[in-house]
Amino acid sequence: MSVTIRTGLIIAVLLTSCRQLLLAVEPIDIGHDWQLLLDDHVVARSTGLDRVLHHPRPRGVVVPADKPWETYGVELLYGTPVGRRDDGTFYMFYRAMWWDPGVTEQLKVENAGLAKSDRAHHMRFSTGYATSQDGIHWNKPSLGLTAAPATIKKVGHWTYSEGETRENNIGVPLMDPVDLATHGNVSDPQKRFLFRVIPDPTDPSQQAPSTVVGAQWEAFFSPTIPDFQSDAQWREKLTSTGSALNPRRHFVNFWDDQHQEWVALEQGIVGHWIPSREIARFASKDLKDWTAEAALYPDSADLHSLDRYDEPMTLHPYYTDGVVLGLLSWFHSDRTDPDGGPILTPTDEHPFRWPWARKGICDTRITISRDGGKTWDRTVSREPWIACSTNEHAYDRQAFRPAPPVRVGDEDWFYVTMMNGNHLVIRNNPGQDSYYHERVVKMEIALYTQSHLRFVSMRAGAAKPEVLITKPVVFDGGQLQLNVDASHGSVRVAIASPEGQMATLSGGVTIPVYAPHLATPLEGYSFDDCEPILANDIDHPVEFKSGKGLEELSGKPVLLIFEMKDADLFGFRVGPSYAKE
Repeated sequence: MSVTIRTGLIIAVLLTSCRQLLLAVEPIDIGHDWQLLLDDHVVARSTGLDRVLHHPRPRGVVVPADKPWETYGVELLYGTPVGRRDDGTFYMFYRAMWWDPGVTEQLKVENAGLAKSDRAHHMRFSTGYATSQDGIHWNKPSLGLTAAPATIKKVGHWTYSEGETRENNIGVPLMDPVDLATHGNVSDPQKRFLFRVIPDPTDPSQQAPSTVVGAQWEAFFSPTIPDFQSDAQWREKLTSTGSALNPRRHFVNFWDDQHQEWVALEQGIVGHWIPSREIARFASKDLKDWTAEAALYPDSADLHSLDRYDEPMTLHPYYTDGVVLGLLSWFHSDRTDPDGGPILTPTDEHPFRWPWARKGICDTRITISRDGGKTWDRTVSREPWIACSTNEHAYDRQAFRPAPPVRVGDEDWFYVTMMNGNHLVIRNNPGQDSYYHERVVKMEIALYTQSHLRFVSMRAGAAKPEVLITKPVVFDGGQLQLNVDASHGSVRVAIASPEGQMATLSGGVTIPVYAPHLATPLEGYSFDDCEPILANDIDHPVEFKSGKGLEELSGKPVLLIFEMKDADLFGFRVGPSYAKE
């Protein structure tokens, strides 16, 4: 047998094997979920399209740190701390923090081994509660639940709290509430909310609350946010999870259908940050026994210089449309001392100095997981979604710890913790001065808004039509809907059989190629059959001139082909049929 014939046979066998392998791939069942374009999960090929990250609109600080019990600042709790009640009222749970030099001695008792006082951690905190009618102007109602500082005292540029009053909005006994119905993939109405309950300090039978973040308080389910203000019996109406175990700082984020387990995403498996911070996935089938594995950490595409060591700070995940979206706080760590020396180990003067007091800034990024948080696609996380200010003193010098969105009409509203300076830094001198000579940093809560699910688009320019072809998909019928901005251009859709994407090579071998010119549209579903889409709409229905719906295609593998010119496609779904007004 000649070398040429033998080589030809080998190629034919390989191509045939490749064809069989590709054709054996199961089509993607897209159900009625939105197919977001943050990655290429459903994209087989695109010609001349750019993937574009869209930034939300900044609305400024909406919850300022303006009370005596907020002299260090306010920051959002973990979980889903912002939501809306049935009457439309917005509610928010946040951590209120105030400077108090006396707290260090208490911390020493609760954290054996701490050295001398460290002004960076002279703080106390409590859970605060706020409400709003419009989501922008927030009220901090007097709850009368606990004592808090009554006035503010200035010592140099340090702001301390003193006095005592019960006229405040703190002392809320709930921690890290999660709306499992909205963001956690739970349909049981009795398990809509999950939160930890701080023991009642006035009840001798209950453990007194700790000042340490992440105490092992018992977790409960509830169909509603408890009326802790006016219902004295609210604790008796909760359903215990049977567990007080807190894998790290918060309790749980969502239920993972794929692996049949509860999942929480948190910084660090056991709390160490060497050589870098990481995001760990904690999982449990019964909320009692937990496993942990590293899920997201810096890779070779991230910067690793001493003055710019990039690493994840926190990841706030929420479940939507069959995927987990991660609001990733990304830390640009400066591992050099403000005076030029390396920050490597704590000192007697600064027991929290590294890594707690590491200088740096945070921005917020977007990432996506399709396997319950085990792995994360970082295609669009290489640039900030919410950038931090270049002004070292601006309120948005840092943008971190965002809450999952609140749906308001056609928009998603994101509340994000802000800091008006660098991450905690104390200079190495006997006076323990702040890194900023004239002030200390403060945290506040800002609002960002964007159209619903418009994180990322595939964009076509105005020069000529471009095409996106999906992988083979199946659905249950209904109406194709697009999240699209074609207000300056146009979009048309065709539907074809995957078999029409087979190219024949020499020797009679055929392979899938996903080429627009090879697609033979199904009857009644060609580009010419599609009513051109010229709208800017988050759920625009696709209409075919034939009047056909998608019911006859239910359960059959098809390709969706989008022809786009001067337009952005954010996602698509096959949802219920309806007529737009």
